[in-house]
Amino acid sequence: MKMTTQPITIENGRVILRPTSGGVWLTQHQIADLFCVFVSAVGANIRSIRQSGILREEDTCRMKLYKDGSSVEVYSLEMITALAFRLDSREASVFRRWIIERATTPEVVWRMPTTNTSIN
Repeated sequence: MKMTTQPITIENGRVILRPTSGGVWLTQHQIADLFCVFVSAVGANIRSIRQSGILREEDTCRMKLYKDGSSVEVYSLEMITALAFRLDSREASVFRRWIIERATTPEVVWRMPTTNTSIN
C-alpha cells in the first residue's frame, strides 16, 4: 500500500506545509480532515465563496484525474485559506493564526506598498 503525505497538516497546534512543485491542492475531504469539520460544511462554504465572487472557480479549483478514469475536484491554497476564515474549529483557528503570522512578518510587511505607491 502506498502511503501519501498530506501537503498541509496541523499537528500539536502547529501548521506543517509541504508544498509541491504544482502548489498545494486538496480535495473537500482532505480540507474537512484538516480542519476537523464535516465535508458538507466545506462544500457549503465553497459554494458560498464562489457565489459571492470573492474567489473565481477557474483560479481555485481543478479537476484531478486518476488512472482508473475517475476524477475529483481539488482546491488551491487560496481557497483553503478562505475556508479557514469561514469554518469554526480549533484547527481552522490554528491555520488562521498561522496565515496571519506569515502575512505580518517583517519580510512581508517591508514589501507591502505604502500609501504613496501606486499598484497596477
